[in-house]
Amino acid sequence: MIARFSAFFVIMMGLLGMMPAFAHAAECQYDVRPLPVFTGTVSRITGDGVLFTDGRAVVMPESLLPFVRLDKEVKLHGLLSLDGHKIWMLALYDKEQLICPSALDVRKGAYPGSPAYDVIEHKSGESP
Repeated sequence: MIARFSAFFVIMMGLLGMMPAFAHAAECQYDVRPLPVFTGTVSRITGDGVLFTDGRAVVMPESLLPFVRLDKEVKLHGLLSLDGHKIWMLALYDKEQLICPSALDVRKGAYPGSPAYDVIEHKSGESP
């Protein structure tokens, strides 16, 4: 009974935005502070990240998704695409603490929407 209540409490707090339910914060293995800092308000969650109210799309690893909330401001380190419409997130701030993707996300390699994914060559013209 206690275990059920604890799991229910954690899930409800996560859904209410009081704490990420299954977030796995990771210490940064690389110094991302020299990278540009972007700030924006989340207007929508997409298949590969989030969309800011100003129209910029943010591509992010799955392990960082629990740290963003709709209609809340996000501060992150990342790279801006040449056309200025897409940001590739490498780390974000959660209450001034820098959070990086979990080791599982990093080991997975390129994910759809990431710059590395776009250059993967598939055998005999197959789609990914």
